[in-house]
Amino acid sequence: MTMTTDHDQTRPAEILDLTGRRMEKHSPLLEEAWRYWNSLRSGGGVPRREALDPRKMSLTLGHSMILDRTRPGTVRVRLGGRVMNGLMGMEVRGLPIRAFFDLTQRGHAAALVEKVFELPATLELDLISHTMDGATHARMLVLPLRDRAGVVTKALTCIALDRLDFEPPHRFSILREQLGPLKPHPALHGNRARPARRAQDLPMEMAEAQDGFAPRPKPYLRVVK
Repeated sequence: MTMTTDHDQTRPAEILDLTGRRMEKHSPLLEEAWRYWNSLRSGGGVPRREALDPRKMSLTLGHSMILDRTRPGTVRVRLGGRVMNGLMGMEVRGLPIRAFFDLTQRGHAAALVEKVFELPATLELDLISHTMDGATHARMLVLPLRDRAGVVTKALTCIALDRLDFEPPHRFSILREQLGPLKPHPALHGNRARPARRAQDLPMEMAEAQDGFAPRPKPYLRVVK
């Protein structure tokens, strides 16, 4: 079940099933990200980070980020696509996730993202950002991932915009939040990860070096046109 809260309406929060139908109606981009992530859920568990294949993410790659929870309360961008870089006017790698939000909402946004790792849960946010060129509406999807130790410390994030306004930096306010706790799964409690794939086999935006192999050149972000 999913808790949905509207910040711009007076009606109470709704309890909804997260089926992907709402995303399909409003954002085919996020629906694609949802379907791919869901296809990796072996037995209904949380997918592993190394299971992501950039070659199967051609539609969403430029709009995506990989988040890394280094410790409770600290979530930073591990890798980011070109759209995310454009929104901030800089390389987003290393930025805390709270940096994407308006100053007055950073605490709340960080707390919501924290629940993605703690519960674990999926998170969908309706956002708005105001610049000199007007308002930009966006929808962000945050989907949990397990690291190689089987712990939920990673997340796949995808953002869909109603227009491409690269007047950086964009700071978003939350209009609506939808948090969907996942059912517990045995794989979350100690299963060993499968061997990691070599970074050189994934020469795209979400490829990164893995431990246990010879050093490779620094990963790069490829511009997707």
